[in-house]
Amino acid sequence: MKYSVSNLILIFALISLTLTGKTVKRNCTIILEPKWQNLEHNKQKNKIFGGKWILAGSITFRKKSKDTVYLSKLIFRWKGKKIDNLLGSLYKKNLDKKFLPIEDSLICDSYWNRKKQTLIFNFKKQVSLGPTSIFYLVLTVPDNLENTLKQGSFFIESHCLPTPFKMVARHQTLTLAFSSRSSSRNISHVAFR
Repeated sequence: MKYSVSNLILIFALISLTLTGKTVKRNCTIILEPKWQNLEHNKQKNKIFGGKWILAGSITFRKKSKDTVYLSKLIFRWKGKKIDNLLGSLYKKNLDKKFLPIEDSLICDSYWNRKKQTLIFNFKKQVSLGPTSIFYLVLTVPDNLENTLKQGSFFIESHCLPTPFKMVARHQTLTLAFSSRSSSRNISHVAFR
């Protein structure tokens, strides 16, 4: 069987792309950790915000590959009692500094899809994921919603994740739960090697 030089180059390129893709997919980790920490104790400011400003959890993306991977959207599906409205903000943590919910680290604010019960973050611009990238989910929680949130959970919809991390999400649901009675309260740590 004869192969032309251009066919051999094409075959080699396809093999290289396949191997590169597998390298990225096999070296990815996503860690979801619940926090439930009130960031603002001033009741006047809570009124201005529309509720308590709660650091709900962290989402950590780790990858061993040097390939560039971008994140442009995160969708959290709510599992629990129906919620009419929920506001959230997503921040990227500077690894060298203590987390502060300031404009410089804000990725975007969310909107709530009441029908689908999803908290949707459409990034203003895509974010390049480094070897370790940490994001913080901050929710504006009115008093009448706090118990509801503590009894339910969020999970990340895998279709919005970058390709290498979709494989991670296929093996286990990426859950963020706040109930002390729930075994899901523990850190959700999913890896694909």
